[in-house]
Amino acid sequence: MQSVNGLKQPLLGIAATAISIALALGFSVQFAPTVFGSWVGQLIMSAIPLQIIVGMVWESKFPGFLADRKQPVKGLAVVGLLAAGAAIVTPATMASIGGGVAPPTPFVIMFTILSVCTTFWMVVVFQCWPAKVVSGHPAAVGLGTWLLSYGVSWMIFHTTFDFSAMQGAPFYRADLDPHGLFPAWNALAFVVTSLAVVMWLVMLDFWPSAVIVKAIPALGNQPMFGLVSGVVALALTAVAWVLCVRVFGMDVVDYLVRVPVSALFGEFIMLVMMQTAPFQAVRQPLKGLILLPVVAVLAVITHQLYQSVALALVGPMPSGAPTYGLDLWIATAMLAVTFPLFVAYATGFGFWPLAGRD
Repeated sequence: MQSVNGLKQPLLGIAATAISIALALGFSVQFAPTVFGSWVGQLIMSAIPLQIIVGMVWESKFPGFLADRKQPVKGLAVVGLLAAGAAIVTPATMASIGGGVAPPTPFVIMFTILSVCTTFWMVVVFQCWPAKVVSGHPAAVGLGTWLLSYGVSWMIFHTTFDFSAMQGAPFYRADLDPHGLFPAWNALAFVVTSLAVVMWLVMLDFWPSAVIVKAIPALGNQPMFGLVSGVVALALTAVAWVLCVRVFGMDVVDYLVRVPVSALFGEFIMLVMMQTAPFQAVRQPLKGLILLPVVAVLAVITHQLYQSVALALVGPMPSGAPTYGLDLWIATAMLAVTFPLFVAYATGFGFWPLAGRD
């Protein structure tokens, strides 16, 4: 990014991160925990898959009315586009997955989280395949990948998620339970862990896959590259899952929030806000290996920050089973509120006005 009279990295990322976190926390504490964990989280998360398409696939230059807009008008237009997407996705998801029940139930919320992870996989790992094969037009690539991500999410949800352990909860309905292969919390934690691993591979510039492709060039094209990278990511995910949940015996929801959710938050700070500064010039794989402990430190610090703010400004919330009130508040504030704010500010608003004029 070129700028005039603006901050440069890493000062730009540090300032933007601090402002975004302050705004996100200030917004999050305005709601009762039940409303925050249902309506607020659901509405914002419903916009994130489209935000991934707008920011990463279209680079905030498509549809055409975004291309020549100056800041902050461009950023506001992006926010409006995402709000329109959420207005479509939320009722559609609540009707198809949640049986039309309000407020959004764990069926709907977990499916929405899954759709975010799936969209990242489709864009980052498979580079918009197969939509890009069908047509190179931005609308076809972006909207095709967006819709396909929901289709893939639906298949994963109905194959792997099982809510039977929650039969005693007021929201539970057997006809809405997919009755998949794994307990729902386990499936969700594994999926979110896989996304955290994928983001670390991004910090490595997919170094393991790049080495394999160099030896076997035929694997460099999609979908082979995505399959190779996916195998690497899922293998590392399994290692993290077994170590933390099976060997160390962590509660699965506590693991979900403390490990993959907090790690993702640290990764998004380094990738989106810091743009890997001040390590951009470091060669791989050293760059990714340096970024990993940085992310771990950020994960611990930010988890503690969000926990402290929640207890101080929202009030006492139960931590751990059976409700996981505090844990889920932290996860929602981090990834359902702050992460999309990161992306909106960095890609939609182009760090305006901190970065100066584009």
